[in-house]
Amino acid sequence: MPIPTLTDQPPAPRRLLRDVVYDKMFAAIIDGTLEFGERLNDDQLVAWLGVSRTPVREAIAKLADQALVDIEANRYTRIVHPTFDEFVDTIDVGYAVWSLFVERGVARLGKNQRAEAVKILDARAKAFAAHKPEDDQALVRFNELLLEASGSTSLTRLWANTGPRLLLLIRRPSAQGLFDFDAALAFTTTLRDAVADGDAEAAAEAVRTQPQRLAAFHEKVREAGVYAS
Repeated sequence: MPIPTLTDQPPAPRRLLRDVVYDKMFAAIIDGTLEFGERLNDDQLVAWLGVSRTPVREAIAKLADQALVDIEANRYTRIVHPTFDEFVDTIDVGYAVWSLFVERGVARLGKNQRAEAVKILDARAKAFAAHKPEDDQALVRFNELLLEASGSTSLTRLWANTGPRLLLLIRRPSAQGLFDFDAALAFTTTLRDAVADGDAEAAAEAVRTQPQRLAAFHEKVREAGVYAS
């Protein structure tokens, strides 16, 4: 048996079981495997995920902090069932929070960070131009770069409880074919240029004002009945 060769690469970080369970449950909520309003049963989740009850409950608690799960003590635990008004409000508030760390982060990006951020936005724009969905993990990485550059633990914590719900409420309509690729492309291109230029104010303005450009998209979502009136 050959002996593995040592490298200078740091070992991969060990992940807590609760985080693995959270990732699986989050993905199932995003793609609709776990539907809006669906009640969660601990025994069924334990059997599905192949883990003990403790990491399941810890993952559910995190999802509840992110407003993805509703918990009523001694009554139910269920996936949220947002109304249309909550959908619109989540978009407005989510982009406002996003703009806060975009402005601070863009101004402080290092050379390599900026190059990586621009590369991610280039790929995002290319996907939208081809009317294809973006890479969610790449977008997560883009925001990680900006949060890291911003140096703000407060913004990091705020986004940790804001970003997942924003992603869910945007992704659910797109699963039904409702997505404005042209608006997303225009926004991404503007943001990309601002990030490349290090123009923090322009980047933040693009993010902050994007909800104002989504009125037609919102109307399509309302008409499709994705969210309850």
